[in-house]
Amino acid sequence: MKNTQINYAKIASIVAFFFICLNINAQWPQFRGPNRDGFSNEINLLKTWPTEGPELVWSSDTIGDGFSSAIIHDKIIYVSGRRDSSAIITAFDLNGKLIWQENIGISNNKFNWGESSTPTFYNGKLYTITIPGDVCCVDAKTGALEWKVNLPHKFGGQSSDYFIEDLFCESPLVVDGKVIVTPGGNNTTVVALNRTSGETIWVSKTISDRNSYVSPVLVQNKNKKLIVTRTKENVLAVDFYTGDIVYQKKVYTEGFVPLPNKNQVYFPHCMLLDIDTSFSSFNSLWQDTLSLNVWGGAVKVNDQIFATYETTSGIFSLDWETGKQVAFNKGIRGANLLAADGMIYSYEDKRGRVSLLKPTEDSIKIVGFFKVPLGEGANLAHMSIANGLLFVRHGKFLMAYDIKQTGSKSSKN
Repeated sequence: MKNTQINYAKIASIVAFFFICLNINAQWPQFRGPNRDGFSNEINLLKTWPTEGPELVWSSDTIGDGFSSAIIHDKIIYVSGRRDSSAIITAFDLNGKLIWQENIGISNNKFNWGESSTPTFYNGKLYTITIPGDVCCVDAKTGALEWKVNLPHKFGGQSSDYFIEDLFCESPLVVDGKVIVTPGGNNTTVVALNRTSGETIWVSKTISDRNSYVSPVLVQNKNKKLIVTRTKENVLAVDFYTGDIVYQKKVYTEGFVPLPNKNQVYFPHCMLLDIDTSFSSFNSLWQDTLSLNVWGGAVKVNDQIFATYETTSGIFSLDWETGKQVAFNKGIRGANLLAADGMIYSYEDKRGRVSLLKPTEDSIKIVGFFKVPLGEGANLAHMSIANGLLFVRHGKFLMAYDIKQTGSKSSKN
């Protein structure tokens, strides 16, 4: 009897662990996923697509204009947008049913850009930055605005574009009760806000540089945490607890999407930054001289980095340790990328084409594609994956595609 009880306990533990893993894999709580690396742990996804692409399950044109991504937590989808000079956030269920939509402030800029900050979900709240630089905390259940801090007014924040003073596109990093954002400017560079009140916890010194639309990433070991990011002309690392800038390097190329991997961060069109295990030494392992897509970033699959060119056609892979090119396919140009279940997903900014790619050690094969059928303007919004769905945004349209191997009409083709 005792052995039977022990076995039942073991089985219960295994089942619980299995469902916890499924729940974690089904989340996409911030820009570029759980670790901000464009990588999803979901499995049992389609390995090829039919001629017309995977099934479009639902779409909505109610989210407002913008380039922000959808995030997903506990089967709820959140996305920001701009409508009639107002910043809005919309919440849907997985079937595309509207749960709530709320105005969170003004969304003004000279060229009428839509909202570009992807919200971050943390402990029942959403954190985002409006185009004019308002850091907002919103209740995820109701959409009610709880607090707001303006980066230009409070910290003298300056966006990357000299001709558009207020154009903030950063997605806040929220860790251990701190909301990390990058005002830039002459008063400070990076700041930490209290997640429940918006009060300032610390401000870093200024390096007299502008915000560069970059969303910071976290690098950590057992005892230390570092915020790694870049401004318009600098790569830097900041102590998570104190705000001290512990590393700074002047750079002369732009790239808005850093790729973290353990204690290393790849900056496209720049370098691979290596941080030693004690977090006291910083080295550039190799310089990246390729002219990459500054908006799309890159993904790591096995020991290779996959990225696309900015001005010419081609997707390629680089060896993570050396930076040497391994594989190339000229069929993809200027795309944001995701990786899941051994495959790569690309969304091209000018052609509006979504492709499914199969990477190997020395090749990149296109095994399916479709043209995004809805929306207008550039295709700059990064894709998202959760619960077997691929979310694609184009302007004011959000589209959900079924990419599961089972339970999908498209998997029969």
